[in-house]
Amino acid sequence: MKRRIFTIVCLVISFVFWFSDAALHFFIYGEPEFEIIPTDINELWMRSVIVVLLIVFGVLSDSYSRRLVFEEKQSEAINIYNSMLNASHHILNNLLNQMQIVKLEALKSKEFNQDVIREYDIAFNDAVELIKKLSAVETITSENIEDSVYPKQAL
Repeated sequence: MKRRIFTIVCLVISFVFWFSDAALHFFIYGEPEFEIIPTDINELWMRSVIVVLLIVFGVLSDSYSRRLVFEEKQSEAINIYNSMLNASHHILNNLLNQMQIVKLEALKSKEFNQDVIREYDIAFNDAVELIKKLSAVETITSENIEDSVYPKQAL
């Protein structure tokens, strides 16, 4: 009901116009009969055009307002996504910077396994690359976000 409010209002206005125009012709202009459907073709045509224009206006207004609401929700979703992305970047960058300190301490130790440091470098670079891919998503849908983070598996 709320989604078609302009159409309903314009329908009501159209009916009120139709009957008030008939009443105007009967009471003010002194026509002999109260005609809901006028016998004069010119009068019928004029009322019909006005009613159709009012109804079309209501339908177009509903369509336009629905589109505006949809665009507003999309804009809000994009803003939320960007805020979450920026917060995630901040957290991940802090973590990666702190992990660099751990790497420096590991490099100072002669006894630390060098294979673990190489694996650490690979994981670090993968994380940086995934952050860049996630930031590059232009059309924000769950599929695009997942595709940017999870590489497609070859079958």
